[in-house]
Amino acid sequence: MPGEVSKKLSTAERFAALSRVGVALTSERDETRLLHLIAETACDMTGASFAAFTLRPTDDLGQPLVPSEGNLFYLAAVVGVTPEQEELFRRMPLGGEGLLAPIFRHGVPVIVADVLTYMNEQATDSVENTTNGHHTTFTYMHGQTPNDGTRAIGVPRGHPIVRSFLGVPLLDHIQSVRGGLLLGHTEPGRFTKEDETLLLGLAAQATVALENARLYRTLQMRAQELDAIFESITDGVALVHKDGTILRENGTARRLREYLHQQPGGTQFFTALLHKPFEQSAQSTGASMIGELQAEQHEYVVNASPLSFPIEMRSPGRQAVAPNRDSHEQQTMVGAVVVWHDVTEARRLLLERRIHAETEARLALLQVILDELPGSAYLVRGNDARLVLANRAATSVWGAAWPEGMSMREFLRQHEIRIFGIDGRPQTFEQLATYRAVQRGETVRHHQEVIRHADGTTLPVLVNAVALKARDIGISSPLTATNDKELAAIVMHQDVTALKEAEQLKDEFIGIAAHELRNPLAILKGFAQTLIVQTARGRGPELADWQMESLQGIDQATSRLVELTDDLLDVTRVQGGRLTLHIEPVDIIALTQRVVARLQMTTEQHTFTVKADTPHLVVFVDPRRMEQVLNNLINNAIKYSPEGGQINLTLTQDTEKDIVLLSIHDNGIGIPENQQARIFGRFMRAENAQLRGIGGTGLGLYLCRELVERQGGRIWFESVEEQGSTFFVSLPRATNSSDLLQEE
Repeated sequence: MPGEVSKKLSTAERFAALSRVGVALTSERDETRLLHLIAETACDMTGASFAAFTLRPTDDLGQPLVPSEGNLFYLAAVVGVTPEQEELFRRMPLGGEGLLAPIFRHGVPVIVADVLTYMNEQATDSVENTTNGHHTTFTYMHGQTPNDGTRAIGVPRGHPIVRSFLGVPLLDHIQSVRGGLLLGHTEPGRFTKEDETLLLGLAAQATVALENARLYRTLQMRAQELDAIFESITDGVALVHKDGTILRENGTARRLREYLHQQPGGTQFFTALLHKPFEQSAQSTGASMIGELQAEQHEYVVNASPLSFPIEMRSPGRQAVAPNRDSHEQQTMVGAVVVWHDVTEARRLLLERRIHAETEARLALLQVILDELPGSAYLVRGNDARLVLANRAATSVWGAAWPEGMSMREFLRQHEIRIFGIDGRPQTFEQLATYRAVQRGETVRHHQEVIRHADGTTLPVLVNAVALKARDIGISSPLTATNDKELAAIVMHQDVTALKEAEQLKDEFIGIAAHELRNPLAILKGFAQTLIVQTARGRGPELADWQMESLQGIDQATSRLVELTDDLLDVTRVQGGRLTLHIEPVDIIALTQRVVARLQMTTEQHTFTVKADTPHLVVFVDPRRMEQVLNNLINNAIKYSPEGGQINLTLTQDTEKDIVLLSIHDNGIGIPENQQARIFGRFMRAENAQLRGIGGTGLGLYLCRELVERQGGRIWFESVEEQGSTFFVSLPRATNSSDLLQEE
C-alpha cells in the first residue's frame, strides 16, 4: 500500500517467486490473473510500493490496433494502489509522455533514483530559479502539483507519490512495444541496475505469457468455431479408428447411428459400414462410396476416406520431411472419415426435373398432334378452365389467340366473345360444355353452341368435351400440393357452318313436305273416321268385317303419319328458331298423372306408379310442350319394354337448387353403352331396338332434349343393356306464392 515501506526479498525468496511465476506461465490461461501475479512478484522482488502493467490494444490475432506514440495504452493490471486510484487509472489513456516516453516510444527501460531531482532538473532546463525548483518539489510531495506539471513527467493528477521509478517495456518477437511494466516507490534510490535486469526478465516472461494466453484464446475460439461448424453440417460425419471405435461424430451421424441400432439388422449393417472403409483403403487411398441408406424419410449416400498421417510426423527424433501424397508407403492409416451425405433434396429436385421434362415432352407431342387436327382443340384444367395448350385451329374458331394459363372467363371477357345456344339465348358459364367438364366431371358430346365474335360475326360449332383427371394426364406434379381431384378437359370444336346450311336446306324441304302432307292426311283421316262413325250409327250399307278392319287400319296409319309430320314440323321449327313456348306455372304432378292415365289405356302389359314427396310441385314450363315430352318418354318406356312390367315415375324437389326432378324407370331392353352418347341426336336409334323390330323415327328423344333445355331444364339418362333405363328431367321450380295462386 502507498506509504508503507516495502522490503526486498532475499535471494532464496526471489528464486521462490520466480518459480511461482514460471509455474503460472505454464498453467495460468487467464491474462488478468497472470499479469496481476507478475506485478505482485515484481513488487516483492524489488521492494516497490506499487506495480502496474499497461498494454496496447490488439485484435484477436494479436496485432496492435494503435501506434505506440500517444496516450493510447490502457491499464491491464495494478497492485499497491487504492481502489479509487485503480478506477481512475482504468479510465484514463496512458502512453509516451514524460518518464514513460522512452519506454513506449523507443522500447528502452527507464530508472529514476529520485523523481524530485528529475523535476528540479526539468525546472532548471526551463530556466527556472532554485526557488521555483524547491516550490515544485514541495507541491509535488504534498500532492498539489497542477495537472500540467504532473503530466510533464508522466505522472497524472491523483497518482500516488513516487520518488523512485523503474519502468521496462514489453517487447514482442519483432521488438515492437506491446506494453510496459512500471514500478514506483515513495522513497528515493530504491531501484538498482539489478532490479532493472530482473524486471526486464519478468517483462520478457510476461510477453511470452501474454502471447501464450492470446494463442490459447485464439485456439479455444477456433475450436469452438470448428465445433459449431462440425455440428451444423447437415451430413452425418464420423471419425472412426481403425479398430472400429468412433472417435467423434456430429449430431446427424449420432442420430443415424441410434436409428440404425433400433432397426432389425441395423447394428450389423452399421458395423459393416464402419469396417468397410478399411477394406477398401488397401487398394486406394482416395474416397469411395460404400453404400446407400434410407433412414427417417431421408436418403443418404455413404462415403469413406482414409484418415492417414505421414510416417515422418509420427517418428520422434527424426527431421520431418514433407510427405509425398502420391506415395502410399509414406502414409500410415489410423482411421477413416465416414460421411453420410443427405441426397434427399437433390434426388427430389432431380425427380421433379425429370417429371417436368417428361411432362413438357408429352405436351410438346400433344401440341404437334393437335396442330395437325383440322378442328379446334384445346386442353384446360381447374374449375376456372385455365388453358394448358391449344392448336392453331382454336385461334381461328375463337377469332383471337388464347394465352396459356388464362382462364376461359377472362379470355372471353377481354376479347368480347359471347356464346349462345342454338335457340339464340346467351349461355351462362355453367351451361358451357367446357365448364361442365372441368367443374362437374361431365363428358359432353355433340353439344351445339354459337360463338359470336367482337365484330358481330357468328360461328356455329359442335362441341365435345371429355373430362379427365389432371394428374392422370401428367399436367400436375405428384411432388407438389396439387389437389388430386383437380379436373382437366380436352375440348374440341367443329365448325358446322356448312352442315348447318345443308341442314337448313333439308329442314326447309322437310318442312315443306310435312306441310304439304298434312292436307291429304287430314282428308284421308277425316273420310276414314266418317265411314267408321257413320257405319257404327247404321247409316249407309253395313260393312263387312274385313272392310271395317281396313278402315281402322287406314285410320291408325294416318294417325301415325300425322304424328310424324307434327314431329317433323317441330324439328324444322327448332332448327329454324321458330319454336314458340308459352311458359307458365304448371303442377307437374297433376300433368304427369293425366298423361299416365291416358297411356295406361293403351297397354295391358305395363303397370304405372307415380310417387311424389308432396301433393303439388309447381314448375315453369309450357304445359302443351311438357305434355309432349312426357308422352314421348312414357311411350318409349312402353315401346322398349316389349315384355311388359313395371314403369315407375318419381317426382322430387331440391329446395337448395330450386329444381324439380322427374325420373322414369323401366325394365326394358336398355341402350348399349357404345351408343348412349349419340342417343339424343336426330334420327338416332339404338341398334338393339332395330334388331328386335321395334319401330320409331329417332326424333322423340331429340325433341325431348330440345324442349326441356329450351324451358330451362336438363335431361339425361342411365341405362344398362337388358336391364332397363332411367330417364331424368330437371325443371325450374316455382317458389313464388303468386305463381301458385295463378296456377290454381
